[in-house]
Amino acid sequence: MNYLRIACIAILSLAFSGELLRYHAEWQLAEANGRLSHILLGKQTGAAAHASAEAAVELAKNAEYALPDDPRAWLMHGVALMLADRGAEGLKVLQTAVDQGERPELTLNLGRARFSQGDEAGANAAYLRTAWASPSAIATLPKPMQESLRAQVAELEEDLRAGRLKAPPPL
Repeated sequence: MNYLRIACIAILSLAFSGELLRYHAEWQLAEANGRLSHILLGKQTGAAAHASAEAAVELAKNAEYALPDDPRAWLMHGVALMLADRGAEGLKVLQTAVDQGERPELTLNLGRARFSQGDEAGANAAYLRTAWASPSAIATLPKPMQESLRAQVAELEEDLRAGRLKAPPPL
């Protein structure tokens, strides 16, 4: 009878192990998100913010393994790297994420990462692509930049209606 119980426990453990990994990854994302929010809202500054950003890097990076197709893990990993003063690494993570599936929150932060690395033209291209795909996604950018991007999108839409535009703005 004990062998039957042990066998059942082993089978159930195997059946739920993947779900447990996903559950743990969701917890890691929630923890990383909380840490990043505290930094971005100014509730943590200086060395405490840097340490929290580094912890968020590890949490998000670990979550990527259990949730490889979840853009939240890639986004938080890239943003955490930027907040930990590791912008070049953040740029690589965000570029990889965009390459796997373009989403406005990814292209917006790709623009931020490009800008942090001195690529102003690349940043502007990413911001324009974001505004084209989702005008509301640029709400966190400075107002003058939002207005400029909306004007550029309006011009592109005019070109699209007139048949002069064959593809979306390049990323």
